Amino acid sequence: MLKNLTRRKFVQGSMAASLAAASAPSFSLPKVNTQNVPPLNIDKQKRALVCIMLDGGNDSFNMLVPHSAKHYSEYAKTRANLALAKDSLLPLQGFADKEGREFALHPSMPEVAELFGQEKLSFVANIAPLIEPVNKQAFLDRSARVPLGLLSHADQFKHWQTSRPDLRVQQGWFGYFADALQLDKKADQIPMNISLAGSNIMQNGQRSTHYSITGSGSVGLVVNEEESDLNRAILRSFETVLNTSYAGDPFKQSYLSITREAQLQHRKYRDAVEKISLPIEFSDNDLSKQLAKVAQSIAAAEELGLPQQTYFLRYIGWDHHDDLLNSLARMLRVLSKAMGEFQQAIDLLGLSENVLCFTGSDFGRTLTSNGNGSDHGWGGHCMVMGDAVKGGQVLGDYPALSLGDKNPLDVGGGVLIPTLPTDVLFAQLSMWFGVQESDVPKLFPNLKNFAADSANGEDWPRLDLLNNS
Repeated sequence: MLKNLTRRKFVQGSMAASLAAASAPSFSLPKVNTQNVPPLNIDKQKRALVCIMLDGGNDSFNMLVPHSAKHYSEYAKTRANLALAKDSLLPLQGFADKEGREFALHPSMPEVAELFGQEKLSFVANIAPLIEPVNKQAFLDRSARVPLGLLSHADQFKHWQTSRPDLRVQQGWFGYFADALQLDKKADQIPMNISLAGSNIMQNGQRSTHYSITGSGSVGLVVNEEESDLNRAILRSFETVLNTSYAGDPFKQSYLSITREAQLQHRKYRDAVEKISLPIEFSDNDLSKQLAKVAQSIAAAEELGLPQQTYFLRYIGWDHHDDLLNSLARMLRVLSKAMGEFQQAIDLLGLSENVLCFTGSDFGRTLTSNGNGSDHGWGGHCMVMGDAVKGGQVLGDYPALSLGDKNPLDVGGGVLIPTLPTDVLFAQLSMWFGVQESDVPKLFPNLKNFAADSANGEDWPRLDLLNNS
């Protein structure tokens, strides 16, 4: 029944199993629902959405930089000692926005620059959680409805996961996918929402939760296959424990049930994923290792019985109030390399049409320097990557980077009002995943506040983000 355990691993495995049983989200205690989302109609198809949250607030104005002469000059003046030298930047050839603005990337991001050039990646500019459109005057006189806990890490990180900045809810839009697609999930079935960041809100639904793994895979109890008196005794002990009934003790019975089911899922996940050989070697950093495991898991989707999957990752450490230039250079290097490796692996595995990867972050940061870093802002930029992306674009409205009265979006200290709500991006990704267009407002009820004023009668703005959309 249980295989592969040394004496040392017995101790480690026992501890890990306790942690897995305590945290394995697929068997969490029932949650109090704070919002009710009607059942979704989702087309069943091979799809995987991968979300990388840049935890702490990425200074994305030094990630995606205006490069045309006039616009770079404005950037350099505003950012002062945080400005990157123009000749150090990586130009993004072949694209200019409606203002004639050309762009370049931070020098630590050659892989992302290459993906942009290959039209496998696009940027979405000045995006953040919004309840309704906000202008500067309404913000300053406090008549605008703005996200709860604006500029707060905890709240804004949560709003990215729920896209409900008007509420503090405990369910996210990935979670509602699983509510619809895994309504009658069996005990040994792996949840379709897989987390490499432990517990999270984005993958929690009204009935469903997520399955936690690490960059090394799933966690469970294992016993050494080598025949010995010790290993036979350990195996008998495990089987005795797992098969014991505690009918008169509901706490022990519940705990044991959780452990049994977690073990069943661990074995199913391990047996499916360990068969997959990756076509490239990923770098030796946590993010690359996690994305390597994501690539393996997507490749094992058929055996796992998970044609549609979501993945949630956190890359922590982006709150650069100090030493921004050095820290950002180091972290963007890790991010760019990991994203490049992931897309290369997905391509070589023949899965590139079925996978979309996107980044998010708590918030953008201030345009102004605090001396050696930047502070909490609001609007910022994110990336979307995959073969389905209509790549080589900067979508949305990249803002002017001037300050004060010269900029209708600057509400003070270089904090910029976002011009695109996360709802619009998430709606596009949801429809690609299989959600019927008529059901999208169930997921994102604030979309109606951004009704498009266009001749085609669309009831919310669309991004020209995806091929065949």
